[in-house]
Amino acid sequence: MLSRGRNFVMTMALSTLATTLAVGGATVAHADPAADLGRAQAVVAGADQAVAAAQKELDRLHGELGDIEESFAQARFAEQASRQRAEALTTDVAAQQTKVDGLRARAAVIARASFQNGGVDTTTRLFVSGDPDAFLQQISTVSKVDENMNAVLQRFQGEQANLADLKRAAEAELAKAGEATRQAADLEARGKKNVEDAQAVVSRLTDEQRQALAEVEAAQGRAAEAAAAAQAPEAVAAEAQPVRAASGSTTTAATSAPAASTSAFGSGSASSSAAAQAVSYARAHLGYPYVWAAEGPNSFDCSGLVVAAYRSAGVSVPHSSLTLSQMGASVSRADLRPGDLIFWYSPVHHVAIYEGNGMMIHAQNPRVGVVRTPISQWLGYGIYYAGAKRVR
Repeated sequence: MLSRGRNFVMTMALSTLATTLAVGGATVAHADPAADLGRAQAVVAGADQAVAAAQKELDRLHGELGDIEESFAQARFAEQASRQRAEALTTDVAAQQTKVDGLRARAAVIARASFQNGGVDTTTRLFVSGDPDAFLQQISTVSKVDENMNAVLQRFQGEQANLADLKRAAEAELAKAGEATRQAADLEARGKKNVEDAQAVVSRLTDEQRQALAEVEAAQGRAAEAAAAAQAPEAVAAEAQPVRAASGSTTTAATSAPAASTSAFGSGSASSSAAAQAVSYARAHLGYPYVWAAEGPNSFDCSGLVVAAYRSAGVSVPHSSLTLSQMGASVSRADLRPGDLIFWYSPVHHVAIYEGNGMMIHAQNPRVGVVRTPISQWLGYGIYYAGAKRVR
């Protein structure tokens, strides 16, 4: 996913005016970015070929995992939709069956009456009848029934054909649901295998190589984050203040859901306070692990973090990056606000929550979990920016 990290560290660090590095668990600010650049370059240069190869393979696996997870989400949506349609059709089948059974009973009555009177002409029946007036009235009634008999039978046949169509449609939807279930199971197996392969890549490294890999990734993140902050220092106060003000009354919402009622994405109910709460939730979960298809409370995948963050604000959103990208109001990069959703790759299979000051929070991959990343870093890597949406 981040295969051009080495060159990017150098490029971003050169443009850094002021940076902050975590050293020995403490945070130390440097006025001269040259020292920080030297540190990052030293880490990169010290990483041997095995580390470079491991990072490249991990990038590939993590990118593939995002694609698999999105396909899995779409398969689950397809399964759910087909089962819902099959359930609705089953209800329609029951109602249609009742209608057909009623018409069948009427047709049977007509058939019996016709059979019982068969072979005896009207004149004979008139002479043997003890009540000619009643018989003539009966003849009139039977004549009317005879006139409607074809119409009844035609309607019966039409309704019976409709019943057969409904049954076929229900069976087709159940078949689609079954296929989607099998597809989801296959994708889940592929996703778990992908995670195992990534773990195997790391396990093949020595302790020193694993440490070097971690240092390279940390150096990349620190240099890029410092560069993003230096490029727009005024935006830090401008964007962070509204988030703090809006979230001031919901400081405990990361652990307990607010009183707001749950609503669907696109209903117009995601207020600025809901967006601020979503950002607050995401911040509170930095460092949490990335786990396949998880949506909290202790682990997340990328869209699962979005689901959990907005759920903490009483807003319901779908667990799918692609589906999320097709909902809400489009937002340009210049107009991003905290809480907006940022989408990556084509087709879309990754989503992040915009924090402000050019930063996004996202469940990135199984190796790093939930992290804060500059948007400019991913743009620098050449990752396709698929746009942003506002939950409303």
